[in-house]
Amino acid sequence: MNWKRYKNLSPTEKYNETNYIIGLDVGNDSSAIAFYNLADGVAEGIDLSGGYGKQSIPTAMQYVAESKEWVFGEYAVLGGGAGTVFPNLFELMGQGGHVDVDGRSVRVASVFALFIKELLGNVKNINPKAEIVGIVASVPAYFSAAAYEEFTQVFKIAGYEKELIALVPDRECVLARHYQTVKDVTERTLLLDLGSRELRGGLYSVKKNASGLSAVSMSSVFDSEISMAALNSDVEKLFESFLTGITGDLEAINTVGANNIREEFHAFTHQHKDVLFQKNIRTRPLKLYYNFVYPPVQHTITVEQVDRLVAPYVRRFNIFIRNVLEKNLYNKGVLPQQVDTVLCGGGGFEMLWAKEVVTKVFPKERVQFFKNPKMITAEGAALIAARELDLTGSPVSVEDNHQLKYDIGLADGENFLPLVERNGFWWQKHPSKLLLVNSMVNGTLELHIATLSPTGEGRSLANIHLDGLPARPKGVTRLEIGVKFHSNTDITITVKDQGFGDLFPQSDYEQEFAVSLGE
Repeated sequence: MNWKRYKNLSPTEKYNETNYIIGLDVGNDSSAIAFYNLADGVAEGIDLSGGYGKQSIPTAMQYVAESKEWVFGEYAVLGGGAGTVFPNLFELMGQGGHVDVDGRSVRVASVFALFIKELLGNVKNINPKAEIVGIVASVPAYFSAAAYEEFTQVFKIAGYEKELIALVPDRECVLARHYQTVKDVTERTLLLDLGSRELRGGLYSVKKNASGLSAVSMSSVFDSEISMAALNSDVEKLFESFLTGITGDLEAINTVGANNIREEFHAFTHQHKDVLFQKNIRTRPLKLYYNFVYPPVQHTITVEQVDRLVAPYVRRFNIFIRNVLEKNLYNKGVLPQQVDTVLCGGGGFEMLWAKEVVTKVFPKERVQFFKNPKMITAEGAALIAARELDLTGSPVSVEDNHQLKYDIGLADGENFLPLVERNGFWWQKHPSKLLLVNSMVNGTLELHIATLSPTGEGRSLANIHLDGLPARPKGVTRLEIGVKFHSNTDITITVKDQGFGDLFPQSDYEQEFAVSLGE
């Protein structure tokens, strides 16, 4: 059903038990799904594990050419050499890429749509007559405009274009879940998210306003070197070192059956990595049994080996927390004891060492670890969907002064060349862009700097005049243009001459221009 049509239904029609409002947390590593319980007015997770294990499933697919079938989630990761596995689809969003499926070039969006369709099909497990009437899906804060567009296309291909209400930044979903009932609070809230691609941190000033609660972003930092993907890679290398230390070169090892040794190791890591970081390894060593090689091999891993493995992550995590507190918009560091609430989300907080890092910095009574951190984001997305459908009030509104809400670039009539894309962060390093001037240059040139909103509305920032450029014919003046942010409101535009081939060599021309983003 079209969510706009559902929004206008009468209360009796809205509260039909077959109507389902869905929240999705589709991550690069794993995914979760939740629904808004119309009867109780709360968000509830949907168990994808079949009643045991984690409620989320790996964001992975496998194509089995022999049967021409797709398998999803855990079965895809543990499928060994049965077919081609497609992990990490989420990080490919925005690239417009293709993958090879049994000799055919298929759009990534089309493949990913199959996963989304499978994920949403689990709603039928609750109610065979279920009809999805609205969906909110969380997306990473770093998502580019191109990634937003392609991920929206994924839902269209999957057949859920009319049900998709919005794509919402994941941190807004977590805050919505935590502040699901309006409280009379004034506090500083630190949100930490240890996910597949990176560790993200944001400090918010939460206050009550006329419509509920507002969360104003004070700082926003991320570190891609602290991620589940990086740690998984290190765990796999550790497991490999144990095996090769006993049997020799990995490629010379005999496997049971015809399965690929690398695929077997990936599945083996997936099955055993979580056990390394739980409390039980503190009391007794873990025995690893490599039953996919011949002859089988056993190795015992100790807590000391695990501690050495995570030591670099622990050090960097502590530095990260300090950066989140110190590098804020107010240029005044916040002390750990000045943080009222610490919310820990993302699959990484299922590991004991990650929890210990946080509780050694902040008082334990102020830290909240969610029982199923992946599900929290999905439940928050479901609450936001219910809010958009006028089923519940607004739990919290988020004002982010770190993430750019518009493109910054060069405007020339109807043409616009983005230098910095929206959804990025002002404190990031933004790569320079090359501009080929399609006109004759006689020593001077004027460039118009402007912003462009998602709806196509432009706002002029400045006209910069380039004086002293080498005189050149049409189409052979090539400029490198860079943008450097000094704060969330002030930038410097740098223009360098890059020349054009041997006939028009690069000169030493370079100019800088201060530009304000203030409205």
